[in-house]
Amino acid sequence: MKISFENAKRKLSQPWFFAAAILFIIMFLQTIGGKFEDKTVEAWGWLTQNLLPTLSLIIAVFVTDSSVESKDREIEKFYFNLAFGISIFYLLIVLGVLLSGPFSSKGLIEWLQSSSIYLGPFQGLVVATIGIFFIKKSN
Repeated sequence: MKISFENAKRKLSQPWFFAAAILFIIMFLQTIGGKFEDKTVEAWGWLTQNLLPTLSLIIAVFVTDSSVESKDREIEKFYFNLAFGISIFYLLIVLGVLLSGPFSSKGLIEWLQSSSIYLGPFQGLVVATIGIFFIKKSN
């Protein structure tokens, strides 16, 4: 079953921008609350490395697609569901890591940095899946 690529593209971007806004607010509040002490740069580095690659891909596709005249492109619903589902799962894990930090026996920065062991490879799968979604569109 095929669906409109333009609609699917917008729906896929929504959780990314919403989650980025929520995570930014949480990080901002923790920063002004002094939760990161003198490690604020490391904390924000953790957030940006886990969000910006995928957000950059999404924004780049929006910009490049804005010059494309064909607005009746379609995509298999499977590719949208796969990209959307893995995105939601990944974003929930990132949020979970950030929110569970205060309950860790490690320091907050050490907790965030140790999550890179699993978030890094998982992010690779997410970006690959979203990349496939963007490539598989048809006219």
